[in-house]
Amino acid sequence: MITHPFSAIGAFIQAFPLLLSKRLRFFLLAPILANIALMALLYTVALSYMNIAVDEMMDYVPEWMSFLNWLFYLLLNIAIGLLMFYSFSVGVNILAAPFMAFLAEKVEEQQTGKQFNEDLSASGLLKIAGRSLKRELQKLAYFLPRFVGLLLLSLIPVVNVVASVLIVMFSAWMLALQYMDYSFDNNQVPFHEMRATLRKKPLLCWTFGFIIMLGVTIPFLNLFVMPIAVVAATLLWIKLFSEHFVNYADLLAQTR
Repeated sequence: MITHPFSAIGAFIQAFPLLLSKRLRFFLLAPILANIALMALLYTVALSYMNIAVDEMMDYVPEWMSFLNWLFYLLLNIAIGLLMFYSFSVGVNILAAPFMAFLAEKVEEQQTGKQFNEDLSASGLLKIAGRSLKRELQKLAYFLPRFVGLLLLSLIPVVNVVASVLIVMFSAWMLALQYMDYSFDNNQVPFHEMRATLRKKPLLCWTFGFIIMLGVTIPFLNLFVMPIAVVAATLLWIKLFSEHFVNYADLLAQTR
């Protein structure tokens, strides 16, 4: 367990040159295109409604307080900024999920020689996208109630000090779940079983999540954090988890 943080760091060091290899370079484009598309959509919608919202708010304010117009714009900008931050994170993960699942497959194939027999026809791709969306919704259903609970705790004096630390640790845990999940899902490991497995390696998950948090704060690098994290998570799957789930998909098929 003591070596797990070093395993996480080592996986990220290995991930970057792997991602730049000829076979995987294409997957650098997916999160960038998803980022641009989603940001353009969110900005367009937000800006089109902001003036209308401010005008409606000012209708309830006496004329002598019209100088508060700037304050409403400021508050709306903050609210929209927060909304865009969370929508952006969730939205990009959903949009890019099928691409990231393919990336995890290609890395595992390249590193182990294992072949995934995916149907790449139009119907097959739709099935993969549906499976990825279902998995993302499972993660969202797991994340939201716990995050909201921690936010409510952060409103309580004294308790909010501990709650703030818990929010950061929980965010790191969720980032680990998010990116480790692609390899687990590709190998048909259920979401609840993946969580139970990762809980046995908390130092690995927290280190992995904190590295992603750090990467997101670095300009330009933050555009590539998603694919780098997927490659690093796949390397950790191969090194630390795959043996435990060897032939898991075959055994699961036999029990159906």
